[in-house]
Amino acid sequence: MITALLPIFFAVLLLGLPIFAALAFSVFLAIEFFGTTSPVIVPMRMFTGMNNFSLMAIPFFILAAELMRIGGLSDRLINLAKALVGWVPGGLAAATVLSCLFFGAISGSSPATVVAIGSIMFPALVAAGYDKRFAIGLIATAGTLGPIVPPSIALIIYGSVTGTSVGRLFAAGLLPAILIGSLLIAYCIVYSSIRGYERSPFPTLRQIGSAFKSAAWGLGLPFILLGGIYSGVFTPTESAAVACVYGLFVGMVVYRRIDFRDLISTLRSSGLISATLLLITAGASAFSWLLAITGTPTQLASQVLSLTDDPFQVMALFNLVMIIAGFFLDSASAIIVLSPLLQPIAAQVGVDPVHFGVITLVNFSVGMITPPVGLNLFVAMAISKMSLQEVFKACLPLILIMLIALMVITYVPWISTWLPSLLY
Repeated sequence: MITALLPIFFAVLLLGLPIFAALAFSVFLAIEFFGTTSPVIVPMRMFTGMNNFSLMAIPFFILAAELMRIGGLSDRLINLAKALVGWVPGGLAAATVLSCLFFGAISGSSPATVVAIGSIMFPALVAAGYDKRFAIGLIATAGTLGPIVPPSIALIIYGSVTGTSVGRLFAAGLLPAILIGSLLIAYCIVYSSIRGYERSPFPTLRQIGSAFKSAAWGLGLPFILLGGIYSGVFTPTESAAVACVYGLFVGMVVYRRIDFRDLISTLRSSGLISATLLLITAGASAFSWLLAITGTPTQLASQVLSLTDDPFQVMALFNLVMIIAGFFLDSASAIIVLSPLLQPIAAQVGVDPVHFGVITLVNFSVGMITPPVGLNLFVAMAISKMSLQEVFKACLPLILIMLIALMVITYVPWISTWLPSLLY
């Protein structure tokens, strides 16, 4: 049955079915023609996959991100980033990366970060004389910081399917996100110095203070959420609901950019995004359930460990598997399907589950900027009016930087484990 499952999955995917339908339908066909169980169990497993308290955080975080985006937070965060790093060579490009890091700490979503920051910064970069290809490649890649910096929707999904503490995962993502952001900013500085782009004048303390004051309400959200989680005031799922209330208050009362009509539209769009993501989660849950009941994880573990039990080689193999999977699956589906398979094997060779969660997330973040299903590429196409091929070529140098960061994160575990150990 498992031998038939993957060919069936790729066959129905090539027919053009949505990813959630391809996952669920392939399980249905595998059970119908090669199994002994009734296929009626498939919708039951799909519901069970969604019926998870941790996953309730996803629609709340999506709504909070939308409220903050339309509430006028994006331009305030960009102004703050310009004040902090706009004076370095390639300052506007560096400010783009820093803006994505700031907004990612609010949205937890990669495509949302690309939309919120890219729609403002891409025209600004082009108007400032930056090459269009460099600008859109940078925005698409920096958008991948959204799911890595806490709070992260993808880490919530990983925690729910592996039983890993979501609070620890949130803490583990902070330093890797800063590492990747720093490497991207360093690339911007080197590239801009070579191309001779102009830099902005050094800001005064008053300008920096004004930028902080303007963005303070938005920057306060991550501190409230993470502070509440680590102090035990509320759980990660409850923190998502707090984020919605906070985002609504800031948008309607403080910034006064959201009216009733905007609220209805935001609720509708957030509901559609959440439904899409949860449907993918449901289909992937049925897929991973079939893998589990057939003993695939155990068989895979024995086969991998029969080849080598060296942690270095095992993690190199897993990175390769996850990067290839990221070409064909969105990050939510890939996490749900592969994490229950690979994480137990990684644990057997001494890799901490929290550390492995961050490695998994960085791998699938690379998948967000690789065809054929890299969501960031399609969002970047809409922003720049460029072809998929052009956007992907623009991302290639930055993908190399992401892979360098992945190697460092994989083989220097304390980058992921130091902060969780300190807080817990």
